[in-house]
Amino acid sequence: MEQADHVGVKAAATRLPRSKGIKHWDCELRRAFLSIPERELKTIFKEIYHVSKEREFTYEREGRYDVINLLPLPLVASLEQIRYLHRTCLIIKNAMSKLIDLYLEYTEVREVLPLTDEEDAWIKDTWTRQHRKTRGIWSRLDFHFDIYHPNWKDTITFFEDNSVAVGGNHYVPTAEELITKIVLPRLRKIDKNIRLERNEDIRTLLCHEILHQAEVIGRKSLNIAFAEDRTLTSGITEFPSLAEFYNEKFGRKCEMRTFMVDPRELYLKKGEVYYKNHEIDIIYRDFELYELFKMGKGKHLNAIKAAFRKNQVMSSIAGEIDHKSCWEVLRDRRFAKVFRRLWDSGILRHIPWTKIIRDIRTDSPSGENVELLNYIRKNKDSLILKPNRGYGGYGIVIGKDTTQQHWDEMIDRGCVEYGKWIAQEYRKVSTKTFPILDESGYIVFEEFYTVYGLAGTPEGIGILGRVSKKKVVNVAQKGGIVAVLRG
Repeated sequence: MEQADHVGVKAAATRLPRSKGIKHWDCELRRAFLSIPERELKTIFKEIYHVSKEREFTYEREGRYDVINLLPLPLVASLEQIRYLHRTCLIIKNAMSKLIDLYLEYTEVREVLPLTDEEDAWIKDTWTRQHRKTRGIWSRLDFHFDIYHPNWKDTITFFEDNSVAVGGNHYVPTAEELITKIVLPRLRKIDKNIRLERNEDIRTLLCHEILHQAEVIGRKSLNIAFAEDRTLTSGITEFPSLAEFYNEKFGRKCEMRTFMVDPRELYLKKGEVYYKNHEIDIIYRDFELYELFKMGKGKHLNAIKAAFRKNQVMSSIAGEIDHKSCWEVLRDRRFAKVFRRLWDSGILRHIPWTKIIRDIRTDSPSGENVELLNYIRKNKDSLILKPNRGYGGYGIVIGKDTTQQHWDEMIDRGCVEYGKWIAQEYRKVSTKTFPILDESGYIVFEEFYTVYGLAGTPEGIGILGRVSKKKVVNVAQKGGIVAVLRG
């Protein structure tokens, strides 16, 4: 990389050409950043680290709390991009909310979205027509797009939907706050034209969804239980910060009380769910059904099942239908009328060809009728294999980066473990260049693969930016976070 003599660092900002009508935030931000004295730049890195630690911007790994790497320079989305992503998010969420009814009605849908017998029984026992008034799903759509590409719409790919145990509710607004308070004032001293804004606070968006859920089901009080398995020693650490935020910001205003609970602490009393001596109105859950069943057969199961039946859980039982193979149902022409808005809007092009690995004839990405297993074997370099219900980026196999032998072995495994593996069209993930402190204490610019998460309601959206040196980008695998602000 080119030497940046004026600040004494190892790398300089890439010179981006100016194009009419396009503001190159990438270049503008780097130019301003490199104009700051090197000593102050190092102070910025240290300040971000220490404040991140204070604000519990952390990830737990086997009982150890690691500070998540927050990159100092944000990415900037235009108003046009925000509007398009917001509209797209709502249309996909609307389509996803219909999957539970299709699951209950069609055998072929249940084959593509397989659940265990115990999960299936819970859905059939708890989902009612009343639930259609409010589906009660809080989700995050994981996607990629090349944010500074002139044809950025053509680069959008939605990888999957996550509608239970969604990460980012605390990380996203905290990242935006830290960057706008620590970094932007220093950049504006260099360039007064750097005016960036935060997105809607997704903690507030989530709270409004919870309040709406409570109102629709007729709950008069507002006791909210944030429920997670508190014996786990690895995972996101957002819940305590989120509960504290709600108690401080909304507690008095809405007469809301938020409790941190373990699901095993919940019980039924006269048909109502209780935590200690507090009647609970809404449970915001950080567990899937299969995780709940692992917690044992205690009295909490009856309490949580009753809460699901009365639609007191966010995400509702419909949130269990968030397999990566959901994309196969959304792209199925037999259900085009059900997902008419998705098909008519052109948004379907952002959803990659996805299939449960099994021995069938089906359509290829180009629309040809093919023998699926044979097609997957022969087109390794254009496909990717993923655990259907996995998370954290684990188990993903990128065809072009593995051997044919390993690829074939994974296909055979997918056939044996029916419903647990999917093949998906591979779409390239772009990289962006960010400043970091290397092991020697020098400021260098390095390339990171960059993906996003989208959480939206009619009131607005929040965007989680994630970065990694690996092609599989996930905080669980020691990736970092980048703030995504509005220009």
